[in-house]
Amino acid sequence: MKRSLKLLFLLTIFSFKANAQSCLHTDLSKKFDYKVTNTIISKSSDNIPAFRVTVIITDKKTRKMVQKISFNAGFLFEEAYQKCNTVRSYITGRNQNKEVLDYDFGDLIVADLNFDGKEDLAVKYDSGGNGGPMYNFYMQDENGQFKIDNFLTDSVGSFPRFISFKSKTITTQIHANVYQEGKKSFRYDSASKKWKLVRWVMVNAGS
Repeated sequence: MKRSLKLLFLLTIFSFKANAQSCLHTDLSKKFDYKVTNTIISKSSDNIPAFRVTVIITDKKTRKMVQKISFNAGFLFEEAYQKCNTVRSYITGRNQNKEVLDYDFGDLIVADLNFDGKEDLAVKYDSGGNGGPMYNFYMQDENGQFKIDNFLTDSVGSFPRFISFKSKTITTQIHANVYQEGKKSFRYDSASKKWKLVRWVMVNAGS
């Protein structure tokens, strides 16, 4: 009986590992390589999978691991993390000008979001609904560690359509109703290390 249970456990673990998708990205950053793995960790009674997303950050020069970020994802569409090309970098330009469909900027995005000269990360947490995916946002600190930004992650969620270094703002623009989109601009105060909503307007969809 114990042997059968052990065999079942091993088969289950093997099955989950077999359903893992892994992508190594060496062209999103001038300093780091990113390895992203999305693994099925369980399935509900309705056969809906639950995923765990892991990002391993490696220093390009030393080849040493800098950090490991891991979290249990929300609801993800079947195609999420299945293609290694669904990424974007505003640091190296990889896919920077690629068309954005359904407010989806990619599974992993590298950009300087708080205008401090350091690259930050947005990692898809949930595929979302009419307003597109929701992201976990990680800001890089002075020690080269990526720490989650709770305001962007919990209160903004969407990746910004516009990033302005001139005004030091990021602006999201997502579905609000049949004809309009909500356009919100946020400014980061480097002194207080806090974000502030500075503008919120409704615009015609697609404008």
